[in-house]
Amino acid sequence: MLILKVQFLVMVFITYLFGGFPEMITDIDGTTINLKEITEQKTVAVITMKAPDCPVCQTQLLRIMQNFDKLSACNVTFLVLAPGPIDKLQKAKELTKFPFPFIVDQDLKIALSLDLIINDTQILPSILILNDKLEVEWAQRGRNALYFGDPELMKRLKCEGWI
Repeated sequence: MLILKVQFLVMVFITYLFGGFPEMITDIDGTTINLKEITEQKTVAVITMKAPDCPVCQTQLLRIMQNFDKLSACNVTFLVLAPGPIDKLQKAKELTKFPFPFIVDQDLKIALSLDLIINDTQILPSILILNDKLEVEWAQRGRNALYFGDPELMKRLKCEGWI
């Protein structure tokens, strides 16, 4: 029981230290993004990738792109959060032609603060909705070749019927 209490306190401390998403973040192209400002204007959906070369994660991005016309009516914007390296993440961006910012989670600090760590190099594939305090207000955790979490996202965004 003592071990569980210590683990909980460590997680609280880590969350306090790292704090989830910072107000300002830089994407793989070097563009600084003011997340606080964006979350005040739009719904921000963060798509996490297990790794830049994860085929199921890339398919998730392609599925979103195929239905972007319908999604654009929902006042939503996207960010992609993944472990590095930058060159592999750049390849994933080019392959998927996903026009939204790709962010390298250096040392998996953001994923760690959100309890989305699979191991030392991988993030749990998820869809997160941020509120204007940069907190995760909604999360769909997990993804596989048969399940992408699209229906839940559309219900949350009130954009049902796109798939």
